Amino acid sequence: MPKPTPAWFDILTASVHALGAAAREYRTAYQTACTASWHVDPTRVLPINGQLSVLERDFVRPQDDALWRLGELYGNLRDTTKRLYENTAQAYAYGTAAAVQSVLNGERPPHIELGRRDSRYVLPAGPLPDMQDGLSRWTGSERLASLRQRVLEQERALAYVSDLAFYEDLAEYECADLAHASERAARLADSAYAYGETAESALHFVLLTAATNQASGDER
Repeated sequence: MPKPTPAWFDILTASVHALGAAAREYRTAYQTACTASWHVDPTRVLPINGQLSVLERDFVRPQDDALWRLGELYGNLRDTTKRLYENTAQAYAYGTAAAVQSVLNGERPPHIELGRRDSRYVLPAGPLPDMQDGLSRWTGSERLASLRQRVLEQERALAYVSDLAFYEDLAEYECADLAHASERAARLADSAYAYGETAESALHFVLLTAATNQASGDER
């Protein structure tokens, strides 16, 4: 007897959950890289002043050399995993929001749909949708709206930082604004992930509501 085909809502929830799991993997990798970088920071390590002579060259301090090389490796890993975490967390946020909006509109999307280029997700051009009206009966709607606002503000901060990143002759007030924007933008990945996680709960609510409404209609 052939296996029954999974229902569209099972496939959709699995798609959303898998994207959230990918963001969590990158978050763990980023945190691990940050910890590794911290452990090889020369300002935090007790120095050993020994050195050795390299034949036909000069002297080298083995511990300093190891810390420098490891710092470079872990630093590159930290930067790479940060970008991957941020991109995947935003994809989780936007993809899950699109799934919730589709169900609210009476559609049955089987998967999250996102663009993909150079191993990174391509985010939709528009902002995260405002779904407060559609989710007014859900207890988490205010938290989702608050997280949406936070993500949008941090995305604007990131865009501001990107616009000024290549300028060297910034005025003092611009440097201060840039530092403030950089601080806000640094928290974008965590905020986007929190939004995606909350939107995933909203998806379970709208799917359950849709299933209840359909069952009520079938009984009539």
